Amino acid sequence: MTKYGSDVCGRMEEERSMSTDHSRCCESLVQEFKPDNIGLEYENPADLVTPQWPINHKGYAVYRVTVAVLMVGWIVADLMYESQKFYHDRIWLYLVYATNWSFVLLVLSTCFHAVCVMFYTTRAASCVDRQSFEKMPPSLKLQWVLQNLGYNSAIVVTISYWSFIAFLDHTAILMTDMSRLKHTLNTVFVIFDLMISATPIRILHMFIPVMLGSIYSLFNALYFLNNGTILEGRHYAYNVLNWDHPQEAIITCMLCMIESVLSQIILYELYKFRRWIYSKTFFGRENDLPYSEMQSIMTETPKYSAMGKDQQPDFS
Repeated sequence: MTKYGSDVCGRMEEERSMSTDHSRCCESLVQEFKPDNIGLEYENPADLVTPQWPINHKGYAVYRVTVAVLMVGWIVADLMYESQKFYHDRIWLYLVYATNWSFVLLVLSTCFHAVCVMFYTTRAASCVDRQSFEKMPPSLKLQWVLQNLGYNSAIVVTISYWSFIAFLDHTAILMTDMSRLKHTLNTVFVIFDLMISATPIRILHMFIPVMLGSIYSLFNALYFLNNGTILEGRHYAYNVLNWDHPQEAIITCMLCMIESVLSQIILYELYKFRRWIYSKTFFGRENDLPYSEMQSIMTETPKYSAMGKDQQPDFS
């Protein structure tokens, strides 16, 4: 074959590959908006308590417990620091800030995730796979809700802080080094954790964090409109959410709702990117199966079952 013919064949193969990937992406996106995906049922519950990557499940359990301990230590340190420096005897003011709502939810999410992973890893003895579940248990549904709330709100908090709050609101509590860390490392952790775990992300689950945002907006409005005060006797937590100027406050709430939707899309794209890397790394172009599913298939296939004990592949 001539060099020209080889180049033409190469371009045609590349175009076919791109067309296949585009079609697969479009089909996946269409499937994502099926009404069933708004609920909390999932065909492979094991994904919520296993890593995306073929690593030891006990090691993953250690990771989850370590993360939970560190997050609890972080929030305790943050609460003590802000209480001593700003709140004093009004420690409950910590929960007036949306940032701290998000932080608390992220800590609860990591702790509950660690408990679920430890429970199911211990229960399954060696590893957790699709066969470990008959259906989606309530505990994992709750974990999924908490993860959606923690992940999404963390990104919203970071975007909001670094896009306008840090520049428009120079309140002392928002300008500390601890505050900057809390508004930045939360999203860094979310991205890192999402790329490790096999937890799926659904775009239609955007309604869960949007509902949380609505609840916080209502709480914030009721608290300050009923003569609630915060530091220095102010009647607002953020100057962009001051209900003495209701139009500005409502616009801020709407912008945060839009950010929540965009954050869910970002999380979904990161989830798809993680699975794409996994499929290319372990199974090539034509495969995109979760690790636990592939493990189950290989375990149940006769040619693998017939192998001697010493010949069986090690999935631990």
